[in-house]
Amino acid sequence: MNKVNYILLVFAATIFLTSCNNSDGSKLTKKKNMQLQFNVDSIELTNLVRNLYEWHEKKYRNNGFSLKVNSPSDSIFTGIDWDIYNKEVEIYKKTNFFSDEFLDRYKTIALTIDSSIKKASLKWRNKNDGIPIWDTDADDWCSCQDYPDNYWEKLTLNNFTYDNDVMTFYWTWGSNSQKQYEMKAKKINGVWKISYMEGFKYYETVEDYDKLMNNLDK
Repeated sequence: MNKVNYILLVFAATIFLTSCNNSDGSKLTKKKNMQLQFNVDSIELTNLVRNLYEWHEKKYRNNGFSLKVNSPSDSIFTGIDWDIYNKEVEIYKKTNFFSDEFLDRYKTIALTIDSSIKKASLKWRNKNDGIPIWDTDADDWCSCQDYPDNYWEKLTLNNFTYDNDVMTFYWTWGSNSQKQYEMKAKKINGVWKISYMEGFKYYETVEDYDKLMNNLDK
């Protein structure tokens, strides 16, 4: 091998090794950056969820959808109380906790309940008959009927998965073997907002409510 070819070979080998080292370094840096971002996101999401539940329990304790009757002396539901619903949604918006996806889903549920009530017979629309079928019979915000004191202080998040700009995760107020509640959040303009809460999935479609009433009528 002549001197020129030897120099070219050494130069090529140096470029190759440098490229490999830079590639490995780039991958390592990217992995560290991703881990750092995940740590930041998990902290932000934990704070969001805890703040949400503290607000729910201490400042705006609501659950379910308000149903309307024509007058205080009337006991027959006529549909969703849209005046209360609209005030409620404005309160939700001002918290900055919720994404448009959550609010859209919330409205879809309200419209479904309203349509179902308007189709139902008087048998199913009497408020004096106890909990109506359009109620999930649990706290939508936790899919529970009781909970620990100040539970928002104990909430921890786990099982994070990220897909199409949406982070899915679960919270628990005890060990991971205890209650798990699914939530989703979306980052909008650098701020995480709740886009899904498991408890609201237990509302049915109009068709499902029809089937339920028909089966119970038999």
